[in-house]
Amino acid sequence: MFPNKKIQSLVGSKIQVEMKGNNHILEGTLSSADEYLNIHLIDTVEVEDEKRIKSLGSVVLRGNNIILVNPL
Repeated sequence: MFPNKKIQSLVGSKIQVEMKGNNHILEGTLSSADEYLNIHLIDTVEVEDEKRIKSLGSVVLRGNNIILVNPL
């Protein structure tokens, strides 16, 4: 399955996203995604060492800064 179709199938689900730089991990509900894998998360929280650090709310992530998307 192509990454775009897999990400589209996760819309409405809770996901965990690993970002480039300093091990940034975000968890939230996938609201939408486009063909470049830019994604919009709602109810987003920043996670560090498996502990929720900070609530971020609504976040848009640029696709080329995403390393890993993991369904929860």
